[in-house]
Amino acid sequence: MAGDAPPAPELSPKMLVVPCLMMAVKFLKLDFAPYVEQLRIGFGCACALTLGVHFLVKSIAAGKADATEITVTTTNPMKPGEKETKTWTICNYDQAEALKKVKSGLVSVCMVSAMHYKWGSPMPLLFQCIMQPMNLLDDPLVQIHLLGKKPEGKLERPFKAPPNPLADLLGGDKAADDDKAVARKPKAGNPKKKD
Repeated sequence: MAGDAPPAPELSPKMLVVPCLMMAVKFLKLDFAPYVEQLRIGFGCACALTLGVHFLVKSIAAGKADATEITVTTTNPMKPGEKETKTWTICNYDQAEALKKVKSGLVSVCMVSAMHYKWGSPMPLLFQCIMQPMNLLDDPLVQIHLLGKKPEGKLERPFKAPPNPLADLLGGDKAADDDKAVARKPKAGNPKKKD
């Protein structure tokens, strides 16, 4: 054969939660308008939990001070198509990743709050109350630092971006598969800690 068929995209049960919830709400004609205050409180608690856990993971990573170095190759956002290689210690890499999650979490809070404020719909709040804790359990840093899993396989650093099933079905960007990491042990007697 000239070429094998591409592998089927990996589906997560988490991807079905929102569509199933939307269908259930529509089919059962549920009205969440009387519960807006409770949903706002739940949304605030889910956001506080998510951000708090990411800050906790950042401080745990800083406390471990793992000086093992990894080389991360990424695409330069300023010059598309150009690769950029940077060497990090695992400690610094994990802290930077946790900080990225905090920033994206804050953007998500702003977007959902703006949608709720603009259209008054309680549904974005409901979905975020469910999805934020679910996403937290799937986070590689949470699995490594809080759940004690080993950084192997899917948890290997550098972490890959979450899979996009639509991009996988359409062929996606194969360049992302080329990103590799090289781990090196710290030098004996003098582990360096990078800022």
